[in-house]
Amino acid sequence: MERKPRLFIGCSAESLIIADAINENLDHSCEVTIWRNGTFRLANNTIDSLTEKALSVDFSVFIFSPDDLATIRDNEEKVVRDNVIFELGLFIGTIGKQRCFIVKPRGVDLHFPTDLLGVTTADYEPNRSDGDITSALNYACTLIKKEVDRLGLIRGAGTYTSTVSNLQVRDEDLTDIDFRVLAALMSTATSSPSGLALWEIKNVLNNKTPKVDVSSIKLERLGYLEKENDVDHNGWDYYAYKISQNGLEIILRNEQKLYSLYEPTSEDNDLPF
Repeated sequence: MERKPRLFIGCSAESLIIADAINENLDHSCEVTIWRNGTFRLANNTIDSLTEKALSVDFSVFIFSPDDLATIRDNEEKVVRDNVIFELGLFIGTIGKQRCFIVKPRGVDLHFPTDLLGVTTADYEPNRSDGDITSALNYACTLIKKEVDRLGLIRGAGTYTSTVSNLQVRDEDLTDIDFRVLAALMSTATSSPSGLALWEIKNVLNNKTPKVDVSSIKLERLGYLEKENDVDHNGWDYYAYKISQNGLEIILRNEQKLYSLYEPTSEDNDLPF
Protein backbone atom coordinates (compact mmCIF):
# COMPACT_ATOMS: atom_id res chain seq x y z
CA MET A 1 0.00 0.00 0.00
CA GLU A 2 1.46 3.35 -1.05
CA ARG A 3 1.92 5.81 1.78
CA LYS A 4 0.16 9.17 1.88
CA PRO A 5 2.13 12.28 0.85
CA ARG A 6 4.07 13.87 3.70
CA LEU A 7 3.38 17.56 4.19
CA PHE A 8 5.20 19.97 6.49
CA ILE A 9 3.53 23.12 7.86
CA GLY A 10 5.77 25.98 8.95
CA CYS A 11 4.51 29.06 10.75
CA SER A 12 5.11 31.46 13.60
CA ALA A 13 3.77 30.62 17.06
CA GLU A 14 0.98 33.14 16.49
CA SER A 15 -0.31 31.16 13.49
CA LEU A 16 -0.48 27.70 15.08
CA ILE A 17 -4.29 27.89 15.11
CA ILE A 18 -4.17 28.28 11.32
CA ALA A 19 -1.77 25.32 11.06
CA ASP A 20 -4.14 23.15 13.11
CA ALA A 21 -7.04 24.09 10.83
CA ILE A 22 -5.01 23.19 7.71
CA ASN A 23 -4.11 19.88 9.33
CA GLU A 24 -7.80 19.22 9.97
CA ASN A 25 -8.60 19.84 6.29
CA LEU A 26 -5.75 17.73 4.90
CA ASP A 27 -5.55 14.97 7.50
CA HIS A 28 -7.30 12.34 5.35
CA SER A 29 -5.10 12.92 2.31
CA CYS A 30 -1.66 13.75 3.81
CA GLU A 31 0.64 12.87 6.69
CA VAL A 32 0.94 16.34 8.20
CA THR A 33 3.75 17.57 10.45
CA ILE A 34 3.23 20.97 12.11
CA TRP A 35 6.10 23.11 13.34
CA ARG A 36 5.71 23.58 17.08
CA ASN A 37 8.05 24.55 19.86
CA GLY A 38 10.24 21.52 20.37
CA THR A 39 9.78 20.01 16.90
CA PHE A 40 13.32 21.12 16.08
CA ARG A 41 16.21 20.91 18.50
CA LEU A 42 17.64 24.24 19.44
CA ALA A 43 21.15 25.67 19.15
CA ASN A 44 23.64 24.82 16.42
CA ASN A 45 21.87 21.80 14.97
CA THR A 46 18.56 23.58 14.21
CA ILE A 47 19.45 23.93 10.52
CA ASP A 48 20.47 20.25 10.38
CA SER A 49 17.08 19.29 11.85
CA LEU A 50 15.27 21.49 9.34
CA THR A 51 17.27 20.02 6.47
CA GLU A 52 16.53 16.50 7.64
CA LYS A 53 12.82 17.29 7.86
CA ALA A 54 12.85 18.91 4.38
CA LEU A 55 14.39 15.74 2.96
CA SER A 56 11.68 13.60 4.53
CA VAL A 57 8.57 15.29 3.08
CA ASP A 58 6.89 15.63 -0.31
CA PHE A 59 5.28 19.06 0.19
CA SER A 60 5.34 22.04 2.52
CA VAL A 61 2.90 24.79 3.47
CA PHE A 62 4.06 28.01 5.07
CA ILE A 63 1.62 30.33 6.77
CA PHE A 64 2.34 33.98 6.11
CA SER A 65 0.87 36.40 8.63
CA PRO A 66 1.64 40.05 9.44
CA ASP A 67 3.61 39.27 12.57
CA ASP A 68 6.17 42.09 12.24
CA LEU A 69 6.53 45.62 10.90
CA ALA A 70 9.55 46.78 8.91
CA THR A 71 10.54 50.11 7.39
CA ILE A 72 11.24 49.61 3.69
CA ARG A 73 12.21 52.68 1.62
CA ASP A 74 10.81 54.95 4.31
CA ASN A 75 7.49 53.08 4.31
CA GLU A 76 6.27 50.92 7.17
CA GLU A 77 5.34 47.49 5.80
CA LYS A 78 3.72 44.42 7.33
CA VAL A 79 6.14 41.54 6.94
CA VAL A 80 6.35 37.85 7.69
CA ARG A 81 8.60 36.72 10.51
CA ASP A 82 12.18 36.15 9.34
CA ASN A 83 12.43 32.54 10.49
CA VAL A 84 9.35 31.56 8.46
CA ILE A 85 10.90 33.11 5.34
CA PHE A 86 14.17 31.29 6.04
CA GLU A 87 12.45 27.94 6.50
CA LEU A 88 10.46 28.37 3.27
CA GLY A 89 13.67 29.15 1.39
CA LEU A 90 15.29 26.01 2.78
CA PHE A 91 12.34 23.84 1.70
CA ILE A 92 12.24 25.43 -1.77
CA GLY A 93 15.92 24.57 -2.17
CA THR A 94 15.28 20.99 -1.06
CA ILE A 95 11.98 19.89 -2.65
CA GLY A 96 11.42 22.62 -5.25
CA LYS A 97 9.24 25.71 -5.58
CA GLN A 98 6.25 23.89 -7.07
CA ARG A 99 5.96 21.66 -3.98
CA CYS A 100 5.89 24.59 -1.56
CA PHE A 101 2.75 26.62 -0.85
CA ILE A 102 2.02 29.88 0.92
CA VAL A 103 -1.23 30.42 2.81
CA LYS A 104 -2.03 34.00 3.80
CA PRO A 105 -5.01 36.00 5.07
CA ARG A 106 -7.11 37.68 2.39
CA GLY A 107 -7.10 41.44 2.19
CA VAL A 108 -3.84 41.89 4.10
CA ASP A 109 -1.06 43.67 2.21
CA LEU A 110 2.04 41.65 3.03
CA HIS A 111 5.50 42.54 1.75
CA PHE A 112 6.95 39.52 -0.10
CA PRO A 113 10.64 39.03 -0.92
CA THR A 114 10.96 39.00 -4.71
CA ASP A 115 12.64 35.57 -4.52
CA LEU A 116 9.28 34.07 -3.54
CA LEU A 117 7.46 35.19 -6.67
CA GLY A 118 6.11 32.09 -8.39
CA VAL A 119 5.36 30.12 -5.22
CA THR A 120 1.72 28.99 -5.25
CA THR A 121 -0.24 31.24 -2.89
CA ALA A 122 -3.70 30.53 -1.48
CA ASP A 123 -5.61 32.96 0.72
CA TYR A 124 -8.44 32.62 3.22
CA GLU A 125 -10.96 34.87 4.94
CA PRO A 126 -9.59 35.56 8.43
CA ASN A 127 -12.67 37.40 9.72
CA ARG A 128 -15.60 35.04 9.22
CA SER A 129 -18.65 36.05 11.21
CA ASP A 130 -18.95 32.56 12.70
CA GLY A 131 -15.25 32.33 13.57
CA ASP A 132 -14.96 28.94 11.84
CA ILE A 133 -11.34 29.10 10.71
CA THR A 134 -11.33 25.47 9.54
CA SER A 135 -14.11 26.17 7.06
CA ALA A 136 -12.43 29.42 6.05
CA LEU A 137 -9.37 27.43 5.00
CA ASN A 138 -11.29 24.78 3.05
CA TYR A 139 -10.86 26.46 -0.33
CA ALA A 140 -7.12 27.04 0.16
CA CYS A 141 -6.65 23.43 1.23
CA THR A 142 -8.65 22.19 -1.78
CA LEU A 143 -6.23 24.01 -4.08
CA ILE A 144 -3.27 22.52 -2.22
CA LYS A 145 -4.75 19.01 -2.37
CA LYS A 146 -5.23 19.30 -6.14
CA GLU A 147 -1.53 20.11 -6.55
CA VAL A 148 -0.55 17.31 -4.17
CA ASP A 149 -2.60 14.83 -6.22
CA ARG A 150 -1.13 16.15 -9.47
CA LEU A 151 2.52 16.07 -8.42
CA GLY A 152 2.43 12.94 -6.27
CA LEU A 153 5.18 11.57 -4.04
CA ILE A 154 8.83 12.40 -4.32
CA ARG A 155 10.67 9.16 -5.06
CA GLY A 156 12.98 8.54 -2.13
CA ALA A 157 11.47 11.27 0.06
CA GLY A 158 12.25 10.51 3.66
CA THR A 159 15.78 9.35 3.03
CA TYR A 160 18.37 11.39 4.82
CA THR A 161 21.98 10.69 4.01
CA SER A 162 24.48 12.52 6.18
CA THR A 163 26.63 15.08 4.44
CA VAL A 164 29.35 14.62 7.03
CA SER A 165 31.34 12.30 4.79
CA ASN A 166 34.68 14.08 4.84
CA LEU A 167 35.80 12.28 7.99
CA GLN A 168 39.01 10.40 7.30
CA VAL A 169 38.29 6.85 8.45
CA ARG A 170 40.07 3.73 7.21
CA ASP A 171 38.39 0.33 7.09
CA GLU A 172 40.61 -0.88 9.91
CA ASP A 173 39.33 1.96 12.11
CA LEU A 174 35.87 0.44 12.13
CA THR A 175 35.14 -1.71 15.14
CA ASP A 176 33.62 -5.18 15.25
CA ILE A 177 30.30 -3.69 16.37
CA ASP A 178 30.38 -1.36 13.35
CA PHE A 179 30.74 -4.32 11.01
CA ARG A 180 28.03 -6.23 12.86
CA VAL A 181 25.61 -3.29 12.48
CA LEU A 182 26.42 -3.10 8.75
CA ALA A 183 25.92 -6.86 8.45
CA ALA A 184 22.56 -6.64 10.23
CA LEU A 185 21.45 -4.05 7.69
CA MET A 186 22.52 -5.99 4.59
CA SER A 187 18.97 -7.34 4.43
CA THR A 188 17.77 -3.81 3.61
CA ALA A 189 19.58 -4.20 0.27
CA THR A 190 18.14 -7.64 -0.43
CA SER A 191 14.87 -8.40 1.34
CA SER A 192 13.78 -5.55 3.65
CA PRO A 193 13.79 -2.38 1.54
CA SER A 194 11.71 -0.43 4.06
CA GLY A 195 14.60 -0.52 6.54
CA LEU A 196 15.02 -1.63 10.15
CA ALA A 197 14.26 0.27 13.33
CA LEU A 198 17.07 0.55 15.87
CA TRP A 199 15.38 -1.93 18.21
CA GLU A 200 15.25 -4.45 15.33
CA ILE A 201 18.99 -4.02 14.72
CA LYS A 202 19.60 -4.63 18.42
CA ASN A 203 17.45 -7.76 18.32
CA VAL A 204 19.35 -9.10 15.31
CA LEU A 205 22.64 -8.51 17.12
CA ASN A 206 21.27 -9.65 20.48
CA ASN A 207 22.89 -6.51 21.83
CA LYS A 208 20.83 -3.94 23.72
CA THR A 209 23.78 -1.78 24.80
CA PRO A 210 24.40 1.87 23.81
CA LYS A 211 27.28 0.60 21.64
CA VAL A 212 24.73 -0.10 18.90
CA ASP A 213 23.35 3.44 19.15
CA VAL A 214 26.83 4.98 18.96
CA SER A 215 27.79 2.76 16.04
CA SER A 216 24.61 3.66 14.13
CA ILE A 217 25.25 7.38 14.60
CA LYS A 218 28.89 7.03 13.53
CA LEU A 219 28.08 4.94 10.45
CA GLU A 220 25.37 7.36 9.37
CA ARG A 221 27.71 10.33 9.70
CA LEU A 222 30.25 8.47 7.61
CA GLY A 223 27.66 7.90 4.91
CA TYR A 224 27.55 4.11 5.35
CA LEU A 225 23.93 4.16 6.54
CA GLU A 226 20.84 6.05 5.48
CA LYS A 227 17.98 6.78 7.81
CA GLU A 228 14.39 7.53 6.94
CA ASN A 229 11.47 8.96 8.88
CA ASP A 230 8.72 6.34 9.02
CA VAL A 231 5.51 5.67 10.90
CA ASP A 232 4.68 2.37 12.61
CA HIS A 233 1.24 0.69 12.72
CA ASN A 234 0.38 2.65 15.89
CA GLY A 235 1.09 5.97 14.18
CA TRP A 236 4.37 6.60 16.04
CA ASP A 237 7.29 8.18 14.19
CA TYR A 238 10.60 6.33 14.13
CA TYR A 239 13.83 6.14 12.12
CA ALA A 240 14.23 3.27 9.68
CA TYR A 241 17.90 2.49 8.92
CA LYS A 242 19.23 1.13 5.62
CA ILE A 243 22.69 0.30 4.42
CA SER A 244 23.95 2.74 1.77
CA GLN A 245 25.92 1.92 -1.38
CA ASN A 246 29.06 3.07 0.42
CA GLY A 247 28.21 0.73 3.28
CA LEU A 248 27.86 -2.18 0.87
CA GLU A 249 31.27 -1.34 -0.56
CA ILE A 250 32.75 -1.55 2.94
CA ILE A 251 31.16 -4.97 3.42
CA LEU A 252 32.44 -6.28 0.07
CA ARG A 253 35.96 -5.00 0.74
CA ASN A 254 35.99 -6.72 4.13
CA GLU A 255 34.13 -9.92 3.31
CA GLN A 256 36.55 -12.21 5.14
CA LYS A 257 36.50 -10.07 8.27
CA LEU A 258 32.71 -10.24 8.26
CA TYR A 259 32.77 -14.03 8.02
CA SER A 260 35.29 -14.24 10.85
CA LEU A 261 32.94 -12.35 13.15
CA TYR A 262 30.38 -15.12 12.76
CA GLU A 263 32.70 -18.11 12.96
CA PRO A 264 32.06 -20.26 16.05
CA THR A 265 34.60 -19.83 18.83
CA SER A 266 36.47 -22.69 20.44
CA GLU A 267 34.12 -22.40 23.40
CA ASP A 268 31.18 -22.91 21.04
CA ASN A 269 32.84 -26.04 19.62
CA ASP A 270 33.04 -27.52 23.11
CA LEU A 271 29.31 -27.18 23.69
CA PRO A 272 27.55 -30.59 23.91
CA PHE A 273 24.80 -29.60 21.47
